[in-house]
Amino acid sequence: MKLVRFSTNGQSPRLGALQGDRIADLQASVAATLTRRGVVRAQALAAALVPTSTREFLEGGAATQDALGSITEWVTVPAASARLHAPIADPGKFICIGLNYSDHAAETGNAIPKEPPIFAKWPNAIIDPGEPILRPRGSKALDWEVELGVVIGKPARYVSKEQALDYVWGYTIINDASARDFQMITSQWMAGKIFETAAPVGPYIGDRAEVADPHSLSLKTFVNGKQMQNGNTKTFIFDVRYLVSYLSGLITLMPGDLIATGTPPGVGLGMKPPVYLNPGDVVRMEITGLGTLENPVKEA
Repeated sequence: MKLVRFSTNGQSPRLGALQGDRIADLQASVAATLTRRGVVRAQALAAALVPTSTREFLEGGAATQDALGSITEWVTVPAASARLHAPIADPGKFICIGLNYSDHAAETGNAIPKEPPIFAKWPNAIIDPGEPILRPRGSKALDWEVELGVVIGKPARYVSKEQALDYVWGYTIINDASARDFQMITSQWMAGKIFETAAPVGPYIGDRAEVADPHSLSLKTFVNGKQMQNGNTKTFIFDVRYLVSYLSGLITLMPGDLIATGTPPGVGLGMKPPVYLNPGDVVRMEITGLGTLENPVKEA
């Protein structure tokens, strides 16, 4: 499944499944299926089983998945007539990993870390595909970072590396936009990571059937059509299994938690001289099987 949040005609976002050139409205499809089966409270039950929140949808666990599996009456809209929103806008936790590609560590002159460097963003940093990244006031060093996003599907605490992928629901594209001049003020990076619009996400979450192996994915970034990043998750220092296991040993991961797994080489900071984003630029990112995420840049 390619899970999206979408809207039509200015309505509030709701959950859908991208099916070629159409989007299946999941709540409406469950309601139509229940109505066809003679269920009187079909709409109320469908709203409970398929809420508009991605986090709440994932918290539904087996009950939600069973409801989707029972759909016989699909309600769809043309994808061309819909607006796509960030496929998850309300993660309980938004955990980010730094320096997680060996070739990116080399380009920035950093040693390979012994354990994953961890920082955080907050949900108010998340923006939709197509929404502008706002360069923070006072910053002249706004950078791009294409990252594989991991979406947790069930509670995970002290899980083994061998079992870790069982706790993943799916994957998405994240742009870990970074104000490098703010980031480097202290030894802690978060000042340059937490501004509003610092996390474009999308266009959809591909479940584990869509992304069978997260460790052989190509990641690319283009700025104004010029390719800047070209990496592969094969060069992860800490792979998805390790990260989920490691983080679950520090904190309980919950459905809808979002993990940004680090960026490959080709960031502006690593170029000689450094190259940064300016208002009017357009950033496009691609990851194998996860579509394209594009956002313009504007001044805050």
